[in-house]
Amino acid sequence: MAWDPNQGQRQGQPGNGGQEPYSGYGAPPPQNPYGTPPPQDPYGAPPPQYGYPPNQQSGYGYGYSPPGQPPRSLGQAIQELPNQYIKILTKPSVQSFFEEMGKADWAIVWIQLIAIAIAGTIFGLIRGAIGLASNPFVTTGGFNLSVYQALIVSGSTFSFVSVPLSFFIVVGVQYLIAKAFQGQGNFLTQSYTTLLYQTPIYIASYVLGLIPILGGILGAALYIYGIVLNVYSIMAVHRLSGGRATAVVLIPIAVVFLLVFLCIIILAALFVVSSRTTTP
Repeated sequence: MAWDPNQGQRQGQPGNGGQEPYSGYGAPPPQNPYGTPPPQDPYGAPPPQYGYPPNQQSGYGYGYSPPGQPPRSLGQAIQELPNQYIKILTKPSVQSFFEEMGKADWAIVWIQLIAIAIAGTIFGLIRGAIGLASNPFVTTGGFNLSVYQALIVSGSTFSFVSVPLSFFIVVGVQYLIAKAFQGQGNFLTQSYTTLLYQTPIYIASYVLGLIPILGGILGAALYIYGIVLNVYSIMAVHRLSGGRATAVVLIPIAVVFLLVFLCIIILAALFVVSSRTTTP
């Protein structure tokens, strides 16, 4: 039988699914010429190609940028924060947090923590000044003004220590619980995504704290909304289901409330015992 020069280059024949037969030369043809869709996360998170992918060499960070774009500078990363805040607050979802994960960097984390501490100090001084002006003991001369001012300033400046300390304690506890639930995220990314909603919420709470009664109600509403956003961030960072992410967020809160409740019971019991022993 003569050699057919077109052998192995003919179009697909019946019985092979319409695919071109492999001629034995070069690489074999793809089994699925139309490709396959990206794998879907069982918990609703988008596939990895969404948003800023992680930089395997230097971590996430502001220095990384998508292919074809210049690296993001620290100044540019700071300028993008307001739009990120608006996005997270107005479009709360796992997708929103997932798209911002690749921008995480320790420098941005510390800048936001310092911003929260500065805002807390400024509004603490404002509240102190308002209380100073409305305090009858100060106006009548029955109170040491210098001592009062020293307490206000020391309490406000203490926020530069208390803000990062309390933040890393809470995030660290949630991180450990998430890892116990087989979470896949890292501490930096969780810290960064947490501050994307905490920074604007905290600053708004400081402002609302100047408004009597109504400010407290709105502040409580913001706190509850922050819990919802916290669940979304844990779902995105650690690839956890909604139930597990909710447990990660609520378990520390429940433990704190339980400890406070036990302390109240102990103090009440001590007060009752002391009152009975002093009564003739």
